Amino acid sequence: MIPASNTLKSQAAIDLGHRRLRAVEAVIERGRATVVRSVDVALPDDVADAPDAERGAFVAATLRDAGFTAGRATWTIARDRLSFKRLALPGAEPHELAGMVRLAMLREAAVGMDAVVDFVPAGADAWAVAASAKEIESVRAVAAAARIGVERIAPRTFGIAYLLETLPTRPGVDADAPDAAVDLTGDALELLVAGRDGLRATRGTAVTGTGNEASTTEARRSWTAFRLQQPDQRPVAIDVIGPADVALGVVAALSVETGLPVSRLDTHPDVRCTEDPGAAWPLVGLLLEGARKRACIDLADPRRAPDMAARRRMRAYAVIAILGLAYAIGWTIGRKERATIDARRTELRATADGALAEHRAYRRDELRARHLDAWMAADPAWLDSMLYLSGFAPDASRVVLAGWNGQAMADEAVLAKDGSMKVPGDARIALTAEAADRATADALRESLVSKRDFTVRSTSTEGKAGRRLPVAVELAIEGEDGPPVARPANAAVSRRGGAR
Repeated sequence: MIPASNTLKSQAAIDLGHRRLRAVEAVIERGRATVVRSVDVALPDDVADAPDAERGAFVAATLRDAGFTAGRATWTIARDRLSFKRLALPGAEPHELAGMVRLAMLREAAVGMDAVVDFVPAGADAWAVAASAKEIESVRAVAAAARIGVERIAPRTFGIAYLLETLPTRPGVDADAPDAAVDLTGDALELLVAGRDGLRATRGTAVTGTGNEASTTEARRSWTAFRLQQPDQRPVAIDVIGPADVALGVVAALSVETGLPVSRLDTHPDVRCTEDPGAAWPLVGLLLEGARKRACIDLADPRRAPDMAARRRMRAYAVIAILGLAYAIGWTIGRKERATIDARRTELRATADGALAEHRAYRRDELRARHLDAWMAADPAWLDSMLYLSGFAPDASRVVLAGWNGQAMADEAVLAKDGSMKVPGDARIALTAEAADRATADALRESLVSKRDFTVRSTSTEGKAGRRLPVAVELAIEGEDGPPVARPANAAVSRRGGAR
């Protein structure tokens, strides 16, 4: 055998039949198989009918002794424990195929409700394969006991079909013409036809009797039944797969029976080996088929009808996920934007606080300057007032102004609604005079009171005498419009008062 590559992982295929164990280990690279080792041994009588655990232990021991290293394998099921059916499914939608195939197999192939069904498209039709759930569980139990994982569960039929599909085109023959194969390596004889488009027909039958004569007779009978049942299938050659001593007798019989080129399959352009794989040919075909990126029968993981409720749930989950993602993205962006806005707001607030402090300082300085301006503008006309008041004496020769004292009564400036600032004009003048007699003093007082542009109060003590003239006069003159001065006739007077 060829040693396994140190860089490529080897793959295994196992066929545990009723009477024999067949297995192959190969390295698959770029669509080609290099056979590393193979096994074809008869099952001991105490193992053939033993429970799955004992059969699995036998498989483990046999493959270990043969040097197998693969931890997973493609497992097969005996042809007589499978149901094959080519189903016509015109106009079926892709998502409807699984359900339609299962329904058709339940109705036409009479399989149980617990059957495992898988299929592969074949043009407008589909090849469907069904096995009981018990059979699948048995394979899994054997694999578990052998400590070899289940990579795939598939019929040997599709391994042979793949080998026929990839054979070189025979000279002078249409490239689309199919080939036939007779498989003698399983527990039953199987006749199948395959072309470049894959499997076209298959027929399996048990071999009654033992020896080469029984295989030859059953091969001729299967060919005759096939030609009668499917006359439209016309293979151009027949390949016989099996041990040389059995296969050569079948080759000779079919050559006479069919008139077609019949030969034993001992080489293949996609398979490299140092000796004829013999019974391992179908298993090598399964490994090559599984390496191709195309639909394959796998009863370990069959195609199932889509769960529409699950699809609706998934759509709802997708919508929720999208909304959640959008919310998360929006929240993240919003949080970043908010942080930027908060930083900008803090910056603007600090700038505004600084500007407000400057504004207030400026406002204080402005009001202070306007206040000073208002006080400077409030310059009472004291001298004019003194001259004005001296003109009220009825007889200047009999009245002497002894004293005159002016005082602004306001102690603060006032801010008006229009923004202007001024100092109230309240003024008080204390006037002292001396008169020659009481009548002159009264006349002076009366003349001031009669003016009515200001308030006049007498502050002298009755009977008080002056220093130079006998009668002393003391008056307080108050006005809200500044000191009394000569005013135009139409000038407004803020308040009019009389003598007190």
